[in-house]
Amino acid sequence: MSALLALLFVNCSSSPLDTSSEPGTVTVAPQVPASIQLVPLYTPPRAWTATALAFDPLREGELWVTLRRVPSNKPCLETALSGCAALEGEVALVQGATSAEPSMTLKKDGNAWHFMRRPTSIAFGQNGNLATCGEARTDNYEDDAIDYSGPVLWSSDPAIFGALPKDGQNGTHIDMLHESPFCMGIAYERDNAYWVFNGKAGALDRYDFHEPHVVGGEDHSDGELSRYVEGELERVPEVPSHLALDHSQRQLYVADTARGRILRLSIDSGTPGASVPAFETLSANRRMDGASLVEFVAPGSLTAPSGIVFSVDRVIVTDNATSLIWWFKLDGSVLGSVDTGLPAGSLSGITVGPDGKLYLSDLLTGTAYRVEGS
Repeated sequence: MSALLALLFVNCSSSPLDTSSEPGTVTVAPQVPASIQLVPLYTPPRAWTATALAFDPLREGELWVTLRRVPSNKPCLETALSGCAALEGEVALVQGATSAEPSMTLKKDGNAWHFMRRPTSIAFGQNGNLATCGEARTDNYEDDAIDYSGPVLWSSDPAIFGALPKDGQNGTHIDMLHESPFCMGIAYERDNAYWVFNGKAGALDRYDFHEPHVVGGEDHSDGELSRYVEGELERVPEVPSHLALDHSQRQLYVADTARGRILRLSIDSGTPGASVPAFETLSANRRMDGASLVEFVAPGSLTAPSGIVFSVDRVIVTDNATSLIWWFKLDGSVLGSVDTGLPAGSLSGITVGPDGKLYLSDLLTGTAYRVEGS
């Protein structure tokens, strides 16, 4: 693979640079570039698929990329453990991702087959914690009848995440809740609260972990689950459906992959309704009725939206089916698109770096790219 992949412009529209910034957002030039180059940041050491990526806000230029293996088709059973290792996800920590000479380190949790099982997504908070979730019906043995999977809270402290667990620690996670099987995307709201795409229920689930438990612990009793718009979303197996939150306007953007559209949820809408099933003791587990969900981008321009990022006054989306990157105004109108030149099925996650540039994850090769544009 060459160091730079020159790519062609497809559709262009420009506007002046907007340098405003709200908490939880970063600034990027909103115009569609006339041309782009993809700069590979590392070469995966094995056959990985890269599903998502995010910058650690506490460590300059450090990019975290969630990696998983192609399904092995071997079952993960208590009586047949041969398939369990293939479910273990890892993280590529790319130091100096914004520089000319990035370096990469792989880190894996000590109980990754449960806590980072087939990861689809990653989101950082502002407090030194982050959360991931994965595409699995259960994070236990696969002959377990209970659909037991959901988001995991971690510390980004390098002395904790991926370190060798101490005696009595179950991995290095600092919290986990289990009511969102086939979790396809995640977004940070505040403190230790995160939104996820529940692929089993076709819903958006809001989790608040509140106070994390001890490293490798198991006390989840202060956790809260609120379920929104059940049945309105549909996943595509193996393709992440990412989320992006506009913190200033309190709007959550959702890649509804199977239906080829982008949805927008007003996160302050809805009223508490009936309880939803929970497989652990929680302080609340409820359905939120009457939430405001609108179709931000109707089917037509997008085929299989996957990655999504909000930046200033633009929503930028990757299309897994076409390998195009799309730019939209906040009224849902199209600004333009660029063809990355990658094979169909490549694009998954997208984020904006502290340098204002776009970064992409590749489902087919496990590579993360920096997008250079003009």
